[in-house]
Amino acid sequence: MLSSLQKISVVSAEQVYPLRLKVLRPGGVLADCIWPGDDLQNTVHMGAMDDAGNVLGVASFFEQNHPDLAALRPIQLRGMATHPDARGKGYGKALVIHAMEEYSLNGADLMWCNAREVAVSFYQNLGFQITGEPFNIGTIGKHWVMFIRLND
Repeated sequence: MLSSLQKISVVSAEQVYPLRLKVLRPGGVLADCIWPGDDLQNTVHMGAMDDAGNVLGVASFFEQNHPDLAALRPIQLRGMATHPDARGKGYGKALVIHAMEEYSLNGADLMWCNAREVAVSFYQNLGFQITGEPFNIGTIGKHWVMFIRLND
């Protein structure tokens, strides 16, 4: 996990865009990484930083319903990305666990995401479950809706 000098912090939308571009939209342009909802008042962007302050992992969280998942206060996780040089070092895991704990304390009862095929096992290891059938998002590829109940 993260050392005591490394931390999870709320960051600006502008701070998540470079890592979104590098990991989620390689070969694209920065505009490809600015998504609807990024600037909503209740959207939270989080970054996992090393001791030098470099943002090595990012995720964004939106208050968003999913039509197939009943919840009083659902949170959608979007734009999860870890710098390729930092993969496997706990940054992504720390981000999601931190967010689950924070949202749970603040009354959220469900967290869900559209998980890329390569990320399914990552989310399963954190307790997320698959629901429904796989689907494709544009040219990005196969995804599954995954969720975890908070406060269970």
